[in-house]
Amino acid sequence: MKSFRGLLAAVLLAGFPLLVLAFVGGIVALEVLALQHNIFAAVKLGIITVPVGWILLKTLLTVERATDDDVPGVAVTPENQPALWALVRELADEAGTRPPDEIYLDADVNAAVAERTSWLGLRVLRRRMVIGVPLIMGLRQDQFRAVLAHELGHYSNKDTRFSALTYRGRKSIARVVSGLGRDGYFERFVGWLFGLYAKLYFAVSMSVCRAQEIAADTVSARLAGTEAATSALREIEALAVTWRFFMNNYAAVGWDAGYLPDRFGEGYRALLTDPTRAGQMEEMRQNPSDEPTSRWDTHPATQDRVAKLDAAPRVPVRQGGGGPATELLTGAEKMLDEALFTVFSDEAHTKRRTDWESLVAIGRRHVASGAAAEILGERTLDMALDLLDAGRHEELADPSDTDEQPPAGAGARARREFAAVSVRRRLGVVVYAALTDVGVARWSLSWSGPAPFTLDEPFKDRLSPALDKATSAESDTAPLRALLTAAGVSTGYRPSPTLVRN
Repeated sequence: MKSFRGLLAAVLLAGFPLLVLAFVGGIVALEVLALQHNIFAAVKLGIITVPVGWILLKTLLTVERATDDDVPGVAVTPENQPALWALVRELADEAGTRPPDEIYLDADVNAAVAERTSWLGLRVLRRRMVIGVPLIMGLRQDQFRAVLAHELGHYSNKDTRFSALTYRGRKSIARVVSGLGRDGYFERFVGWLFGLYAKLYFAVSMSVCRAQEIAADTVSARLAGTEAATSALREIEALAVTWRFFMNNYAAVGWDAGYLPDRFGEGYRALLTDPTRAGQMEEMRQNPSDEPTSRWDTHPATQDRVAKLDAAPRVPVRQGGGGPATELLTGAEKMLDEALFTVFSDEAHTKRRTDWESLVAIGRRHVASGAAAEILGERTLDMALDLLDAGRHEELADPSDTDEQPPAGAGARARREFAAVSVRRRLGVVVYAALTDVGVARWSLSWSGPAPFTLDEPFKDRLSPALDKATSAESDTAPLRALLTAAGVSTGYRPSPTLVRN
C-alpha cells in the first residue's frame, strides 16, 4: 500500500506539467479553429482563454528552486564539534547509510536531513543535516540519539532522494492554483479543475510523508531504544511550546525599545531549569495535545506515533544516555546565539544588546510608558488627577470597555462608580510609568512568571491605598499627589517612551 501511494504521488507530480501543457494546447487549438471560421468569435474566445493560458504557463515556468545558497544556520565541522560528528557517524553506520557531508545548527526545535541530487534523484551529490540547538539544550543524550537516528532513518529509507523534486512540485502546483483568479466563469472552472488535482496530489503526498515518518520512528527506536524514542517525541512537543514562549515573552521583551539579550542561550537554559517552568513542561509531557492532525500535515500526531512505537516489540535503551545532550556540543549556549543571528532580520542586527535583568527592566518600562502616553493623551498626570477631583472619572475610563458602562439615566455618582475599576487600572499604568521614570520603581526578571513590579520604600505600602482613594467615587487625590511629590515626580509629568532608549 505504501509503495502504491508513493508511485501514485510520483505519477500525479509528473502528470501536473503535462496537464498544464495539455490545457494550454487545447486553448491554442480552440483559437486556431476559431480563427479559421470567425475572427470575431476568435477574438472573444481569446479574451477569455488567453489570460488563463498565460497564467498557467507563467506560474509553471517560474517555480522557485533551492540552491546551495540556501544554507541554514551555522556550519559545524568535525574539528570544532568532534563529539557531535562522532555520534552522527556512529548512528549512520548502525542505520546502514552514509553520514551527512554537512551538519548545520539552527534555532528551530527540529532536526532535518536533505540531499542535493541530480538526474531526478538518481544521483546523490551532497547530504546535509540540520539540528536545532534548542533540542540539544532540552534533551537527554538518549533522546537526542533517538532524534538523530530518526533523521538518519530517512536516509536509509531513501526518503530524501526525491524530496527536493517533490518540494518544488508542491510549490509549482500551489503557485498555479493560487495564480488563477476567480473573475470569470471560465477562470473559475479552470481554478476548480486544477484545485481538485492539487487536493488529490497533496492528500496522496502527505500520506506518503506520514508513512515515511512512521518508518523513520522505527529506526529511531531500533538504534536508541523504545523509551528514548517515545520520550523524545513527547519532549520535543513540550520544548516547541516552551521555545515559542521564551522567544515571545522573554527574548522579544525589549524589541520595541531597541534591545535584545546579549546571551539568548543563557536565558533559555534558565527558563528550562526554573522549577515552575519545569513543572509546566512536565504537565505538557503527561497531557499532550489530543487535537487531531489535518490530512495535509506531513507528520502524524505525536500520540499516534508514540502508540505505534509502544505497540511494537520493545527495544531497551542503551546505558549511559541519561546526561544532558549539551555535553555533546561544545559551547551550546554560544552556538544558540550564533544560530539565531543567522535567521534574524536585518533589523535585529541594529538592536543594542544587554543583560537579561536590564532587558526586562527596559522593555517593560518602554511598554508602560507607551501605554501611559496613550491613556493621558495631551494631559499631564496632574491634569488627570484634577479630573478625578472634579468627579469627571468617565473621561479617564477606557471607552472601549462596554462592561463598565453605566445604564441609561444613571446619576453622576453611579457613573463614577461604574468607571472606577477602569480608571483605577489605567491610572495605575500611568503612575507605574512615572515612578519608574524617576528611578524609585522597576520591573525585575522572573523566569517563573510575569516580571514583578518593585517599588522602593517608603512608597511600597502607600501606593495601592493612594490609588484606591484617588479613583473611588468620592475621589481623594491628596495621598497620591503627596506620594508622587515625595518620589520626585514633577507636577507636569508626561510619559515619553523615547526616554527608554537613552
